[in-house]
Amino acid sequence: CPVRPPSVQVAVVACDSFSSVLEAVRMAQRRLCEIVSALEFVDEECMRLVLRQMPDHCRDPLESAYPFYLLVETSGSNREHDTAKLEGFLEAAMGQGCVVDGVVAQDEKQAKDLWKLREKVPVALSEQGVVYKYDVSMPQAVMYDLVNDMRERLASAAPEAVVVGYGHIGDGNLHLNVYAAEADPKIECSIEPYVYEWTSGVRGSISAEHGLGLMKAECIGYSKTPEAVRVMRGIKELLDPKGILNPYKVLPSE
Repeated sequence: CPVRPPSVQVAVVACDSFSSVLEAVRMAQRRLCEIVSALEFVDEECMRLVLRQMPDHCRDPLESAYPFYLLVETSGSNREHDTAKLEGFLEAAMGQGCVVDGVVAQDEKQAKDLWKLREKVPVALSEQGVVYKYDVSMPQAVMYDLVNDMRERLASAAPEAVVVGYGHIGDGNLHLNVYAAEADPKIECSIEPYVYEWTSGVRGSISAEHGLGLMKAECIGYSKTPEAVRVMRGIKELLDPKGILNPYKVLPSE
């Protein structure tokens, strides 16, 4: 069984812009490279929803609201060494200006409380009405461009819709969510296939950590070439000639 690292450190830092988030991520990857175990970001609207919907479970660790928040977790074997490295990263990031505020968990409970701010985002969103969820991956530098472009696109087509972004920025994995009080065909038509075309245009993947499944099987062409799909189908037929293993998923209908 995997052994839990004896030293786990968690910090949440605030950034004034997404470019500052990217700068902080690059600095964390350089300075904490061998111990960094998570890099997660949420935007201001996500944080606002979590704090509003779950006041008994989540509290704002900072005194002011900021456009973006970055959670940094390290996992190692030497607490003194890891703490010193994390503090060095925070000092350098604040000195450079990409981080404007932050807090470091002092014990396991505080670490769990900081993680809740990220983990409760899907729960808070689910209480807003109808949520259109997209799990895509792309180069880090353009992740939030999709959120901004979607906001502009929906501003006229469906002004009641709210667009938010959060996710595993260390992996280039963006959770693009659009919520509204009620389902509206105008919203869905404005999102799809635009979100897939946009992601394909930056050489991203239309399905990051959750897979294609049933819903996105017919959209695989946005991420894979026809040649790649033919190879995938050939492997599938070789290993599963009767099509009984996980049927109807991943590959499009012929």
